[in-house]
Amino acid sequence: MNNPRRLGSIQKRILVITTSCLLGMCIIISYVSYYIFQNYLRQRLVYASEVNLRLLSDSINASLTDIDQMVRFCQTNANIASYIANTPDPGSVLSVSTYNRISEEFNSNPSGSYMVRLAVITDAHFLQIVNVAYSSTADLAAETPKLPFFNTLLADKGYNLSTGFIKDPFYKNGADVLPIIRSINYKPESGRGGYLLIEVAQELFIHAFERYSTAEDSHVYLTLGEHCYLYEGDRLTQIWPSNEAVRELASSSTVSEARVDEIRSREGVTDIMVSVPLKMPGSYISQNISHMELNSQKRLLWSILGSTLIGILGMGLLLVFTLNRMINIPVSRIRAKMLRVEEGNFERDPSIEWNHEIGDIGRGVNDLCESVFLLLQTRLEDEKQKKDLEYKMLQSQINPHFLYNTLNSIKWMADIQGASGISEMTASLAKLLRSISKGTRLLIPIREELSLAQDYFTIQSYRYGGTITLEIQTEAESLLNCLILKFTLQPLLENAIFHGIEPKGAGRITIRVAAEGEQGIRIDVTDDGVGMSREKIRQILQSDAQESRDLFREIGVYNVHRRLQYEFGEDCGITIESAEHEYTTMSIHIPAAPSADTRSDHV
Repeated sequence: MNNPRRLGSIQKRILVITTSCLLGMCIIISYVSYYIFQNYLRQRLVYASEVNLRLLSDSINASLTDIDQMVRFCQTNANIASYIANTPDPGSVLSVSTYNRISEEFNSNPSGSYMVRLAVITDAHFLQIVNVAYSSTADLAAETPKLPFFNTLLADKGYNLSTGFIKDPFYKNGADVLPIIRSINYKPESGRGGYLLIEVAQELFIHAFERYSTAEDSHVYLTLGEHCYLYEGDRLTQIWPSNEAVRELASSSTVSEARVDEIRSREGVTDIMVSVPLKMPGSYISQNISHMELNSQKRLLWSILGSTLIGILGMGLLLVFTLNRMINIPVSRIRAKMLRVEEGNFERDPSIEWNHEIGDIGRGVNDLCESVFLLLQTRLEDEKQKKDLEYKMLQSQINPHFLYNTLNSIKWMADIQGASGISEMTASLAKLLRSISKGTRLLIPIREELSLAQDYFTIQSYRYGGTITLEIQTEAESLLNCLILKFTLQPLLENAIFHGIEPKGAGRITIRVAAEGEQGIRIDVTDDGVGMSREKIRQILQSDAQESRDLFREIGVYNVHRRLQYEFGEDCGITIESAEHEYTTMSIHIPAAPSADTRSDHV
C-alpha cells in the first residue's frame, strides 16, 4: 500500500493523456482547417481570376468580332466582287469606287485602328488601306502568294492563327503583326477569285491587357496556336518554348471552356493556371494565381490558427488544473487516510467525504475502518473468552485425574485379591480415560489407535463373556507409523459388536491394515455377524442414524466418515461392503502420512 510512486504515476498519466489529447486535437484541427481554408482560398482566387479573365476576353473578343465583320463585309460586298471579277487597272473608276467603299467601311469599324493593313488582292492588282507607319511600295499581288504561310492560311476555312505575331513581310521596319488571309470568291462554283489580307497589330491585345490589373507575381499570357506570349512591360514577349508551365498548357488540348491546371515547372514551383478561350479558334488568355496573395492569406490563416491553438491549450491547462483539484487532491487525502490506518489509526475522517463519487469512496473507507476496528475489538474479546475457557478446561481435568488414581487403586486391590478380570478391565478403562483426557492431538499414529481399539475391545469382551474375539493383521510394520484421526476405529468396533455380532450371539472381528495404491492406506474392520442391506448401508453413510450406547455415543460412523473427508479430502473416508447373514466390512481409506513428518496438534 505504501507506494509513493503510485499517485505520482496517476498524475503523470493524467497529464500525459490530457496533453496528448490536446496536442492531437490541435494537430487535427490545424490540418483540417488548413486544408479547408487552403482549398477555399484556392477556389476563391481561381473563381476571381476566371471572372476577371472572362471580362478581359470579352473586351478582346469585341475587337476580334469587329475584325470578323470587316472580313465578312469584304467577302460579301458587290463592289468588291465586281472588282475581283474584272481586275481593273489602278486608277480606273471601278478601282476608285471599290476603294472608297472599302475605306468607308474600314473607317466606320470600331477596331479599324488595330488593322494596320487591309488589302483586297486579285491575280494582277490589289487595293489596300494601310497605316502610314506600315506604308510600303511592295507589290502585294506578286509577293503575298510567296509568303510561306499563304497556302496554309488560304486553305483553312476558319481563322488560322498558327503563325502568331510576325514581322510585317512588306515593311521590314514595321512592328509585329498577326496576318489573316481569307478567300473572296465572286463565282463560288468556279473556285476562282481573289483573297483578303488583314494585318492585326499587337495593340489590340496590349490595350486590353493595360486595363487588366494583376498582382506583382501574377502574369497574363496570350496563346495563339502554338505561340505563347507574356504580357509584361506594356508589350507582348514570346516565351515559347522557354516557359515550362505555359508550354505544358499550350501543348494540351484546345481550350473551349475555362479550365484550371496545376503545372509544376522545372524549378519545382507549382503554378495554378486559369485559362479562358478567345473567339478565334486555338487562341486563349491565361493567368497564374499569385503566390504572394496565397501566402498572405496563409499567414492570416496561421495567425487565426495560432490564436485558436493558444486558446485550446489554455483551456487544456485549465482542465488539467481542474482535474488536479477534483481528482488528485481527493486521492491524495484518501491515500493519507490509508497510511494512517496502516499505522493503526481507525478514527473516522469526515474530510474525505465529499459530495461526489470520490467522496463515496472516502465514506466507504471510513465505514471499512470502523468495521475493522469493531472486528478487532470482537477478536480481542474472543481471545479473552478463550483464555477463560482454557482455564476452566484445565480445572475440569482434575476430576479425570482423580478417576485415574481411583481406578489404579482398584486395579492394585484386584491384583492382591487375584481378580485378574477386574484388574484387566480397570486397566483398560483407565487407559481409555487417560487417552480421552490427556493431550489435544487430533492425529495419532495407527499404532496408538490400534492400542485404543484393543483397550475398548477388552472392556466389551468381558461384557459379552468372551463370546467375541478380535484379530489385528498388519501388512507392514511401517504402516503403523502413519497418522490417523483419533478415535476412528472405536465407532466401527462398536457398530460391529452391537449391530453385527450381538444379534447373532457370538462372532469374530478382524482389523487389517494394508497399503492401498502407492500413497494410500486401507484399514478393514470385518465382522461375521448378521450383515446389513444396501438401504441400511446407504443410511449409515448419509446420516448417523444408529444410536450409540457406549462411551462413544457422540461419535458415529457417519461422523467418522465426514471427519476423514474434512481432514484428508473427498477421496478419503469410509466404504461398506456387506452380505446379509454373512459378514460386514467397513473400510477406512486415508493417505499414507508418516508421523515423523506430519505429526500436528490441534485444539
